[in-house]
Amino acid sequence: MHQNCEGSPLSEYEPRYDPDRYNKDPNVQDVHNCWDYGMNVVDPAQLTQCNGKVGCEPRFHQPGGTKGLSKRLQEASGRSCKVVDYLMRKDVSEIKRSTFKARCPSGKSKIALVVHPGEDYHFYRQDSDGLWSHKDGANQVKRIDAEGKAIWNPKTAARDYRPKGSFLNYTDFCGFYCAPRRKTIRLAQGGFRGRRTRRH
Repeated sequence: MHQNCEGSPLSEYEPRYDPDRYNKDPNVQDVHNCWDYGMNVVDPAQLTQCNGKVGCEPRFHQPGGTKGLSKRLQEASGRSCKVVDYLMRKDVSEIKRSTFKARCPSGKSKIALVVHPGEDYHFYRQDSDGLWSHKDGANQVKRIDAEGKAIWNPKTAARDYRPKGSFLNYTDFCGFYCAPRRKTIRLAQGGFRGRRTRRH
């Protein structure tokens, strides 16, 4: 894939690119995923899930979690554009579809959703400088694609991670969306936790 270097218009409500917010503390990094990052959420409650219990594996927030619907992601048929789109809107009803060239309304900024059908979903968000960044599972925030290039447009970015030893290839681009940025977003855990080994 190739990048389109023409920028997407900014609403001026884009989050600042601040990877240390998620990367600096390993405890924060390990329990926040792409859904949290796309929605600009750091949830202190995520840090106390295990309270030092040996063998405890903390769970991520998942789309649909606030309505008890995220169990749909446990089925391969649930890891599709249609289902993840539906679940994220159940959590955050203010999310609206957009395009790369459209400007989000005041108080909102863009996220993008992609899917490896039957395996995984993934979110990107646009930063205040116009570039895009993302956080795959328990891994660090980054703003490069599968080929190590800066992300100007998630739709045209490289999303096939198989050459890097992963089985993930996010072939399906689900769309651009405008997400609210002037309110506190509450997300909830689900039963499906993408393991670190499943992420790129």
